[in-house]
Amino acid sequence: MIYGYMRVSTDKQDLQHQKTAILDYANDKNLGKVDFIEETIGTRKKDRAIFELVDKLNAGDSLIIFELSRLARSMKELESIRVKIADKGATIHAISQNLIIDPEGNDVATKALIFALELSAQIERQMISDRTKSALKAKKEAGAVLGRPAGKSKLDSHREEIEGYLSKGLNLTAIAKLIGCNRLTLSNWTKKNIT
Repeated sequence: MIYGYMRVSTDKQDLQHQKTAILDYANDKNLGKVDFIEETIGTRKKDRAIFELVDKLNAGDSLIIFELSRLARSMKELESIRVKIADKGATIHAISQNLIIDPEGNDVATKALIFALELSAQIERQMISDRTKSALKAKKEAGAVLGRPAGKSKLDSHREEIEGYLSKGLNLTAIAKLIGCNRLTLSNWTKKNIT
């Protein structure tokens, strides 16, 4: 089997770029039909789709990814996944790095390359974070007000809707579900804004 694994950090990112690259790669290498696994993840989770995929890999299977950083969020996790895939007898194809890690890829050179690539990705993530923090600091120092204005709530725009639901006798739990917010947030807002 040929699997194409795609992951984005938020649902606002587009998987299409990764999918196109994986399909082009599979066609260029004559690997055959690709079974896609898509995942959106913004925080660390143990029940990620990649772990389920690794469990079902068999000897001779191939896993195509756009880049190694899509597989894991840390060097430790990447190495763990790589070892599990190798133990299954499957091959990893990382398109961006032009890297094929076969089941025998336990040599020092492969490990060093993976480490260097992951270290590079971590440095890049840190640089992006530093640039973002620096830009926000500069805006703040220039007098820009960051975040939601003091005293304002995202629920202010739902005032009429909330009052309507309350007048119909709906409880706060039901209203929170209807407007898509946390019940505690709604409770605090109604205490401050509705008498």
